[in-house]
Amino acid sequence: MTKRHISRVADLLNPAAVLLPAANVIMQLSLPGVGYGVLESPVDSGNVYKHPVKRARTTGTYLAAATVGTDADRELIRTAVDTAHRQVRSSPSSPVSYNAFDPRLQLWVAACLYRYFVDQHEYLHGPLDDAAAAAIYRDAKRLGTTLQVGEDMWPPDRAAFDE
Repeated sequence: MTKRHISRVADLLNPAAVLLPAANVIMQLSLPGVGYGVLESPVDSGNVYKHPVKRARTTGTYLAAATVGTDADRELIRTAVDTAHRQVRSSPSSPVSYNAFDPRLQLWVAACLYRYFVDQHEYLHGPLDDAAAAAIYRDAKRLGTTLQVGEDMWPPDRAAFDE
């Protein structure tokens, strides 16, 4: 088998990736601000319980734009996501305070996505070499910076990320 050159998050995509996201979703939702944001979201069109196929499609579109899209693609998806996120914020009766524009919550989701891509690849194909792992990590920053995560919020390297 020929070994592929791996340097981007998109290089980790494989058919199994669409079948194995449950652990990633659980990890994302485990942060209370993210979990309650999803649970209490008034955005019915993106509700995973009411429109699971649409939710999967829009998430896939976001991931594609963030990982392999152009700057224009990322701007387009940011505008679309921002429209939905504008409505997602805690109410006085919410058990935790949250706002979908909170870059710390978005950083958590981006970090979970990064771990998901790496974990599913390594489970199927074995560990990434150091050069590929470093390149993937740098590329994964766009999973957050496509939205409101500032460039300086993404930890500078994998060691800092793991802390």
